[in-house]
Amino acid sequence: MMNLTRRRLFAALAAGSSIPLLVGTGSVSRVGAGHTASIDTSESESYLSVAGAALQEPVAESEATVTMDSQLEDVTVTTLDADAFAFDPAPPISLEEPVSVEVMLTDAESGVVTDTVTIGLEGPSVRAVVEQDLHVEGQQE
Repeated sequence: MMNLTRRRLFAALAAGSSIPLLVGTGSVSRVGAGHTASIDTSESESYLSVAGAALQEPVAESEATVTMDSQLEDVTVTTLDADAFAFDPAPPISLEEPVSVEVMLTDAESGVVTDTVTIGLEGPSVRAVVEQDLHVEGQQE
């Protein structure tokens, strides 16, 4: 018969409690493997390319446009949303070829208006959401 000493008790407790921790850690890393998405908004061979001067600096409302393109087949812009801006054309927008969208202020404001535009993209092999800041300068009439 084996004597149960304090040292053996702590060793048994430490060994028993570390096994579930290791098993739990291993299962989490396996679940997440291979589930990454890549959206590149600057390269020509990307899922979604967004271009326009209003992405970098304020542009007069009369000249504010955003051009969207995708190298994927059968991709559609399903969402194009911002509180401060309206867009023409409005979604759904097919990206079979590059599309330029006019950006208009929703309220007649003067000065620079900056807002985040949410672009939703869907296709047979991709569903993604991209956010970009736009800077439009309203003109007083």
